[in-house]
Amino acid sequence: MPGVAIDVRDVTVVRQGTTILDGIHWSVPKGGCVAVLGANGSGKTTLMRVVTGYEWVTRGTVDVLGRRLGRTDVRELRTHMSIVNPAERFGVDGALTTLDAALTGYFGSLSLYDQPTNTQRDHAEHLLKTVGLGHRLTHRYHLLSTGEQRRCLLARAMVRIPEILILDEPTAGLDVYAREHLLATIDQLHRSEHPPTIIMVTHHVEEISPTTQQVVLLRGGRVMAMGKLAEVVTPELLSQAMGCKVFVQKRSGRYWLEVLPEAWVELLK
Repeated sequence: MPGVAIDVRDVTVVRQGTTILDGIHWSVPKGGCVAVLGANGSGKTTLMRVVTGYEWVTRGTVDVLGRRLGRTDVRELRTHMSIVNPAERFGVDGALTTLDAALTGYFGSLSLYDQPTNTQRDHAEHLLKTVGLGHRLTHRYHLLSTGEQRRCLLARAMVRIPEILILDEPTAGLDVYAREHLLATIDQLHRSEHPPTIIMVTHHVEEISPTTQQVVLLRGGRVMAMGKLAEVVTPELLSQAMGCKVFVQKRSGRYWLEVLPEAWVELLK
């Protein structure tokens, strides 16, 4: 799909004398699937907060869907974006049914204060079935497994058909089955006829879909590398970014990172 969804130019964020992001240049094509990779503290979440207008830059410009932040109504702009961030302090009301939890995405609330239309209910139900929760529509949200809750949050994020979907470490704390189910759902979404621009934020290379078109590797608030999967996910670059010697294997289109026990000696020095 032609066009640019996000265009970040020379963005620097300084807070209380500490540089969190330093001279970031980044462009994301519309309808693309992008992974933002890096260790804890590398600046991944801050970059997402900048893109969504929750963090203001010290220097540089940010254009989202053709509109420059600082010169546009960011509240209206956010209606074209959805974020799945399991680490958020406040979550969906656990007493809601799975269907009602997904419906809150229409209203930007954590509980269902408004009355959804029949069309909205049908669409939310369709999305829940798409993510494998058709058999859980009437279950209370707090009774869902952690993996099911994440898939419900994904359906919630999609109800308004966002142009940009940001997934900030969506598999954190999931077991293998739940993680792979969620990753398969995201991959299926990207392969759909009219996919949103998908940004996956992670520090695990095995979570990056083979269909990912661009990987951005951050270290210390700077872009260390940017390019295709094979260009960025290398043992040399990842060893530098993660702070320890790693090995990388590619199997069935996916990449896997491995740290040998011999590296532990160096880590404990």
